[in-house]
Amino acid sequence: MLFRLADIQSPTGLLSALSEIDVAVPARTGGRKKHHTETYIACRLLSTLTANSRLMFPVSVSRRDRPDVLMHTGDVRVGIEIPKRFAALCALAEREEFTHQWLAVDLFQGEAEALNKDEMRAQLRAAAKPDRGWLSDAPEREWASFIKGKIEDKLEKLAHHDFEKFDKNWLSIYDNLPLPNVRLARAIEILRTLLKGIWVAVPKFDALFIEHGPVIARITAEETEHLVIANLWQSEVTR
Repeated sequence: MLFRLADIQSPTGLLSALSEIDVAVPARTGGRKKHHTETYIACRLLSTLTANSRLMFPVSVSRRDRPDVLMHTGDVRVGIEIPKRFAALCALAEREEFTHQWLAVDLFQGEAEALNKDEMRAQLRAAAKPDRGWLSDAPEREWASFIKGKIEDKLEKLAHHDFEKFDKNWLSIYDNLPLPNVRLARAIEILRTLLKGIWVAVPKFDALFIEHGPVIARITAEETEHLVIANLWQSEVTR
């Protein structure tokens, strides 16, 4: 379901409007679709930015494609792109024999939605390994490598002629990676060293938002900040 919020004049009004949107996300094996996750990610980002006084009013928001969300904040138009989550591949991993094995994060880089079930099973079997321990900052390095790859994928799409660019272009990523105990501050420190080139790309993303646990990390060329998520919804969604 698409949502549209028009000419919201105040933070209180936007938070109230967002709280009325259904952000429930079915289980991966229960009919989850792209619009479920995009609505969930977009609404939590908007509620968090509002609660942390990061938006100018009035605000209007609409779902669309390429990019996924268009927001007018004050007199600035912001396009927000939300990467796909690889629901089909994850669902298969959960249902079958891969639940107690470690799956390399690289596995989640490809376009899994384009594969049939037999192809996904073959990919999972090839990647699955016995669970193992992690040394030093290995989880943070693997996390940073994955996020960098996701950003680079989206930069290629941003440069395409049919991807509309606006005054500001943002990328919002929901972190659901199968990694243990990622220390976010260290992970972003590593990520920033990998991202030096993206801030001068043409076109480029002006800001990155990564939802991780109880916070959304906002990353720009100049700074990083952790914004505590404003969860307006009483029921917990199924991730």
